Amino acid sequence: MNLLAVETASAFVSVAVKIDGVIHERGLRDGTARAETVLDLLRTLCADIRCGLGVIDVIAFGRGPGSFTGLRVAAAVAQGLAYARDLPVVPVSSLAALAQEAPGRQVLAALDARRDEVYYGFYRREGTGLVVACGEERVAPPGQVVCAADTDCAVGSGIDHYLGGFGETLPKRHVSGRFPAARAVLALAEEAYERGVYVRASAAVPVYVRDDVAHVRS
Repeated sequence: MNLLAVETASAFVSVAVKIDGVIHERGLRDGTARAETVLDLLRTLCADIRCGLGVIDVIAFGRGPGSFTGLRVAAAVAQGLAYARDLPVVPVSSLAALAQEAPGRQVLAALDARRDEVYYGFYRREGTGLVVACGEERVAPPGQVVCAADTDCAVGSGIDHYLGGFGETLPKRHVSGRFPAARAVLALAEEAYERGVYVRASAAVPVYVRDDVAHVRS
């Protein structure tokens, strides 16, 4: 099974493919995701590995939460690529992708939601090495995020930007400068697909968490 993943929920835009068991990824620190940027990365990646998108069996994308503009771009690219060949699509939590590459077994992943708030979720690493969510993903001021005693790592732009705003329960270990990455989306999507968790292109939509999308600039 060959997979393609797109992740644009943060300032780091990335694409990745897994072809014949080998992962290839390209990314850049863009700030504002655009469909053209994502497609250019895909073209460059395909040229580098000398492989066309015709070999792809499954499309995955970071469905959020995160930048509203970025999430719409990822969903649109995933839909467009999937429609062309009627491929299945696997939406993957961008917070889970962030947690996937963090060290630790119990991880707090948080992205800057602006307006002095963070998107956050808690994740537990299973024996497979993949993370699973422990509860719902939420948006709140950092001071309202309460970590369980066994949370051993915090990661993401929400931690970087509001480190002083979290309460005393924040774990001492926080990894800075990390963003959700397409390679992590690939890993989580492959496992989800094998469990039958996927949708058709028309149902590949973002998950914003915050409801007032039209009133927030991303």
